[in-house]
Amino acid sequence: MELFDGIIRETTENTAALISKTWDFDAADTWECSERSELIMQRDQAFELGGSGTSSANFTCVTTTQDLVLKDEVVLCGRDLPELSGDVSFARIVFLGVKDIGDEDAAHAAIQQMEFVRYHVHPKGYMVRVSAESNQERVRVSKDALSRGLSFRQIGNTYIKAYKENENVLAVRIIFLTDQDIIKELNSKANSVFDITNALSHILDGIDLDCEHCDLKAVCDEVEGMREMHLGKKGKK
Repeated sequence: MELFDGIIRETTENTAALISKTWDFDAADTWECSERSELIMQRDQAFELGGSGTSSANFTCVTTTQDLVLKDEVVLCGRDLPELSGDVSFARIVFLGVKDIGDEDAAHAAIQQMEFVRYHVHPKGYMVRVSAESNQERVRVSKDALSRGLSFRQIGNTYIKAYKENENVLAVRIIFLTDQDIIKELNSKANSVFDITNALSHILDGIDLDCEHCDLKAVCDEVEGMREMHLGKKGKK
């Protein structure tokens, strides 16, 4: 699965100079989670990430190109949670290095399974609200969690541990960005990821699309391998 490789490369290059901290994955340094999303009232919050009209972006890219995701790590661009004092723009980006799963249908099903992870990780004191339609993620952080030492290191490790429960996942790189101008640009990349995933779904659903009049033509023209996948799928009918 190499459909997202271009976005991974561009995002890696564009964020490299912004990195303030990196942590290798440590399964023992995670944060306690709840079974379901915790409700944090405004009176109990320290601040919001991506709140109060600030920019926000969130997307996940899967690849079988091993050199794009070399190891499990948490990357921070900007200030860590204990260093923040108010609402800031925020992005969380996940790159998953995966096994060569097989045909397109199996790969798509695996991608969907991996994507569900973000809806099932609920760190205490870290209330996540995800908008699938706008590709944005807002996080309300509690005062109590901050007083107990919560940082992106533990949050990232918690997510990576959840992703690694999937046998197809070889490596996970999570990038957190706070208060960075590039977040607006990353939101456009999030839209591109959504478009690619949507186009892939259409292809695998077996819809006989007229390429010249399809709303997704621009995606197939831009993403290497998408058109070939579509034509190959049509050829199997």
